[in-house]
Amino acid sequence: MHDPTSKFSGTISPRAEKVAKIISLVEQPPFLSILPFVLICMLMSKDTLTGVLGSVIAVFAAVVLPVVNIMYFSRKFDNSDHLDVENKDQRMRPLVIGVICYAIGTALLYVIGAPWIAVVLMICYTVVTAIIAAITPHWKISIHACGVIGPSMGLTIAFGPIGLLYFLLLPPVMWSRYVLLKHTPLQLVMGAVVGFVISAVIFLLLL
Repeated sequence: MHDPTSKFSGTISPRAEKVAKIISLVEQPPFLSILPFVLICMLMSKDTLTGVLGSVIAVFAAVVLPVVNIMYFSRKFDNSDHLDVENKDQRMRPLVIGVICYAIGTALLYVIGAPWIAVVLMICYTVVTAIIAAITPHWKISIHACGVIGPSMGLTIAFGPIGLLYFLLLPPVMWSRYVLLKHTPLQLVMGAVVGFVISAVIFLLLL
């Protein structure tokens, strides 16, 4: 795909680079899913047991398995950052496995009777990751930027305007990925756009 934008060509201070690396690490898509899933499951479940079980399933499917998956392939491909698969040509397998993890999480949340919005949010993760996997062989769209959108929308739908605060995580993660030379501006913007459009369609259809 033709990209009229280019990667960051300037320089930043060692301190700014360290801050960018911390933001990029903390705002890994799996980590951003923890708060939304736990809050939704614990506060919206019909009973405490379902809330706890739903939280455990969601964290296992959306955090633990994806992180293990990323770390395995990052080490396999000898990436300097062990929580990132940098080469787009090497991202297909971890993305496909990610889709499977989210699909399993969706099924398990449905079976235990977790809040429907938690199930739908996990469906969003499944479908959006599949779309990203389809795009990746052609273009390195930003998974980090995309990963802010779904949980932010889930929190907003579940808890109202206060959930909009989660969207404030988007600018810093886009900045960090740009100055660390991971993505062009267009790749970052389109990551957020794809995440928003696909998630919005799913929420509108299923809620």
